[in-house]
Amino acid sequence: MAYHVSADEFERIAADALESIPPALRARMDADNLLITIQEGATADDRGTGIDERVLGYFQGATESTFSASGYPKRIVLLQHHIERWCRTYAELVDQVHDTVLHEVGHYFGMNHDDIEKTRLRH
Repeated sequence: MAYHVSADEFERIAADALESIPPALRARMDADNLLITIQEGATADDRGTGIDERVLGYFQGATESTFSASGYPKRIVLLQHHIERWCRTYAELVDQVHDTVLHEVGHYFGMNHDDIEKTRLRH
């Protein structure tokens, strides 16, 4: 059974997750104008690029430098309903949002899935 919260509460949980990132790394993210976006679920465009109900969030943009050519601004997208489907309690939701944010921040900093797993970027 999914655990649902309001969009405002989800945003607050995501903001708390971002605050858990060390200040020096957050400063780099801010300087690069990294956007954090919350969507209810995957859009038609997302599904066209392989984002399905199993994906909880994703990083979109180039990682090489601030001036890398990219069709999008750098952003982390959190898929609220996808994350909620994995959670049965508020505590599980908070942990999953934190883990998803840290995972996508790892991608922002150029890490692949193996790197993220090895560094144990988890809440």
